[in-house]
Amino acid sequence: MKYIVSAFALVVLILCPVGECGSAMAQGLQNSQIDIEYVKPSNAGYLSIYERLKARRVLEELRAFLAPLQLPKKVLVKTEQCNAADRLYQPGGPVTVCYEYVEQLEKLAAKIPADGKTQRGVSREDAIVGAFVQVTLQRMSSAVFDVLDVPIWGREQDAADKLAGFLMLQFGKDTARRLLNGAAYFFEASDRTWTGSDFSDPRGTEAQRFYNYLCVAYGGDRRTFSDFVESQSTGRGLQRLDLLPQWRAERCPKEYNDLKWAFDSTIMPSVDQELLQKVLERKWLRPDDGK
Repeated sequence: MKYIVSAFALVVLILCPVGECGSAMAQGLQNSQIDIEYVKPSNAGYLSIYERLKARRVLEELRAFLAPLQLPKKVLVKTEQCNAADRLYQPGGPVTVCYEYVEQLEKLAAKIPADGKTQRGVSREDAIVGAFVQVTLQRMSSAVFDVLDVPIWGREQDAADKLAGFLMLQFGKDTARRLLNGAAYFFEASDRTWTGSDFSDPRGTEAQRFYNYLCVAYGGDRRTFSDFVESQSTGRGLQRLDLLPQWRAERCPKEYNDLKWAFDSTIMPSVDQELLQKVLERKWLRPDDGK
């Protein structure tokens, strides 16, 4: 259980630099239109997850990160026992992160050696943090589409996935690498079947979502995420990961530019530029020191 405690500490570090957790609000990084709630689970098996999230003030720091976003009405963000693996955002409803989802993150992260990393350099902490931030931002993206009445072409959940990936890239190269690598691991480790393969589902299949995140990452920063596609030099010679097919990779820069244009056109007008600059200037994640 030590690694998951460490991972939740890293979630806070993503949303609050070392020694500054109490200063985020003091610096004006607050969003009065975002309410938060940690709902105590009825299942005692989830109490430890509930208590850790609450003690680490994860939602408070998420609210600080979202300070620049000007919403016309309030949105509730909460953690809760869902009695299901997942809960999609519904118009007018809350943004929910399920304790069952966090439990699944722990199980999949356990496939990574405690003191090691995957072939692509993903640690247990990265896997949990990346997937946790991904699902939170994905749900929040759906709420933003709803509250700001953003027009969506195609599947709304796929658009929310792409916006979440876009936002994860804004944390800076090193942090974005850890977040998107960790999120991609979660999709991969679940055999890309976490959301099933029901074609009537409002989300794309897990494999489609996996490739969408890879494409956003590669299209937005080909240098940082080159190993998703290109051969890499290792001590054993060149190694090709073949995560993203070449034909799709060639389209990713355009897909990313289209996504950025859509963000700038529909959401950026609701962003406070002064607060945005404060958020962008902050260092949101330190390297893991092993403590």
